[in-house]
Amino acid sequence: MSRPTKLIAVLVLLLTASASHASHYSLSKVDFVTAPEKKAFGRAGIHDTQVMLQWLTNQKDRTWVSRETGLPEERLRELAARCDLLRITGIGPSIADALMKSEILDVYDLARDTPDELLARLKIATRGTPMARLLPAEDTLASWIRDARGLQPLLDFDPWEVEPLLKQIKTGRGRESVPPIQLP
Repeated sequence: MSRPTKLIAVLVLLLTASASHASHYSLSKVDFVTAPEKKAFGRAGIHDTQVMLQWLTNQKDRTWVSRETGLPEERLRELAARCDLLRITGIGPSIADALMKSEILDVYDLARDTPDELLARLKIATRGTPMARLLPAEDTLASWIRDARGLQPLLDFDPWEVEPLLKQIKTGRGRESVPPIQLP
């Protein structure tokens, strides 16, 4: 898909996207993208996390973004995984960070979890931080898990193969210990 065609597709997506899965943010409002990265993304016409996710879900587009921004593809995969979590209503950058430290690296991981186990890991991952007092209740986590189960996977890579993401994990469990979900 050419760049103009992709931009038109992204604009159509933005105009027709359901609000039920929209927790995306202007890059100027997120801490997980550095100031130089924000500037580089701006040169490529990427100014929010939803458009970023659209451009970073597949290898061909990540290669183009890497060329345009000068950012390494591994960093782009890390950002794509983080933005994937923002597809869930109610998950913002801070809770996405806590989820990633709790071994939830993308929507697929969230869909495979249970509220009680996730809350236990979130408590471990946020211990001693301001986020520890702001953790969602189990019913909110259950809602996020249900929403995640209703979303199609977007990423063409396994976030568990992205080294910077693995370094953030604080609970030590690992994806292989989580049973696969049974989707309806």
